[in-house]
Amino acid sequence: MNPANQNRVQRRAAADSLVLSKDGYKFKPSDSHWQLNKDVRISLVLPGPIDAATEAGFRSTLIRYAEEASARHTSNMVTMFRRYLRDTGATHVTETDLINWRANLGIDKQWRLGALKGFLLAWYDYGFEGMSKEVSDLLEGWRIAGNEKGAAVAGGCPETGPFTDLEMEALFNWANQAVVQGEVAFEDYAYLLALAMTARRPVQIAALRGRDLVEESSKGGGKLYRLDVPRAKQRGSKFRGAFRSLPILEDLYLVLRSLHRQSVAAISAAVGQVLDPELANEVPIFLNRGRLGNITEVEELRAFLFGDTPDVLHATTSSLAISLQRCGKASLARSERTGEFIRLSANRFRHTRGTKLRREGFGALVIAELLDHSDTQNVSVYTKNTAQEAVIIDRHIGAQLAPFAQACLGRLVRSEREAIRGDDPRSRVPNSRQNAVGTCGNYGFCASGFRACYTCYHFQPWMHGPHREVLEDLYAEKDRARDAGCPDVIVNANDQLILAVEHCVQICDEAKALEAVDSGMMASDHG
Repeated sequence: MNPANQNRVQRRAAADSLVLSKDGYKFKPSDSHWQLNKDVRISLVLPGPIDAATEAGFRSTLIRYAEEASARHTSNMVTMFRRYLRDTGATHVTETDLINWRANLGIDKQWRLGALKGFLLAWYDYGFEGMSKEVSDLLEGWRIAGNEKGAAVAGGCPETGPFTDLEMEALFNWANQAVVQGEVAFEDYAYLLALAMTARRPVQIAALRGRDLVEESSKGGGKLYRLDVPRAKQRGSKFRGAFRSLPILEDLYLVLRSLHRQSVAAISAAVGQVLDPELANEVPIFLNRGRLGNITEVEELRAFLFGDTPDVLHATTSSLAISLQRCGKASLARSERTGEFIRLSANRFRHTRGTKLRREGFGALVIAELLDHSDTQNVSVYTKNTAQEAVIIDRHIGAQLAPFAQACLGRLVRSEREAIRGDDPRSRVPNSRQNAVGTCGNYGFCASGFRACYTCYHFQPWMHGPHREVLEDLYAEKDRARDAGCPDVIVNANDQLILAVEHCVQICDEAKALEAVDSGMMASDHG
């Protein structure tokens, strides 16, 4: 079957399969209307006929948005795309039509193109038909004024550009809780961490084997961990033919080591015996489990690992992309810039690392080395978008960003009596002034301290708790660090916590206001 016919068959199959929106509503992609939640129903009826490949790519991208983003945001993308088609009369997405549309919009309405820009770049990033590299390159080069919501929208594209430090922290907080609660598979969690902590390409992560995880003793008697990452994109280099060593945190080492043990156990079950340590070390960390049925004995395993096709037992990059997509569907981490769920892509993690290195003053040669480039010609793509520099959290900005970040993950209770473990005095959470701010609903041991509670789903803040005391202490601590001349990484270390406490203060204020209204209505009824 030729590729064109195959694409059409795949599109028909996809059109017949029900899709689940982020809010859990089922819809059929081929329908003219999609119900994404109780409030949002979007129309896929376009203002005029368009190219079939463009419509297929548009719908495929919109499905990803419906699965991973909020219903309202998905609806906004449909509105903006329909406006583009209506205003230009276009049947494709082309450079000429985008340039003309931008000129016709003028400065005051350019935010419409800015809103659509992230969607079109994501369309190209997903690899769906109907979007060209030329259009992507054009959009990447445009700085478009946004429809700003106070200080919440920072510079750069919040959907395709680098993550801010706060977004990365929000992702880690969500992922750590999600894997414990079983909301994401351990292998998906491991891949997300590997992307975030190494900034390596998916093909490099897929090529990892157990022996690439190295634990060493430091001169001080502690432990050091590194990952020998196979190189990619080097001419003439064979599969796993060249490596670069990368220092990693113990957390990532332990997660990847645990996943490797699972892969070894799966291989051992397939061949019916325990593997010797040397052979076990050659087992892929990210395993292609679909190939296990082809292995029944150790010699077959050796032929796969060391034969003419040594990559066959390694996870495919397409399976890893699906793994990241599952994380995107499950993720509840939000951007403090937009209030939207954070869109995940492998490229964004690389952009983030490059941007962070540039912000810390490293030159092109160092950045190329740390991102595993052979030269510096492509380094600019990782450093040209420095969105993080636009957001500086202070007492005024923090209050504005808090509703977007939604960083307080606990459940508000009116009083201690309503809380899980509310009858246990040991569950009270005191702040630094020894005033209780809430209840811990975790029955297990926790030694994290009260600050970690505000970003923990076990925390039950009290509606009338002294949360502003915590906020005042955090801002004062930040001011002291800044006045002492500490580097930005130290000054901004608690920004995610500040947003969580700001968020907590705001939901408490809203609950108190609602309670006051209810009390007034009851008093009026009795009167």
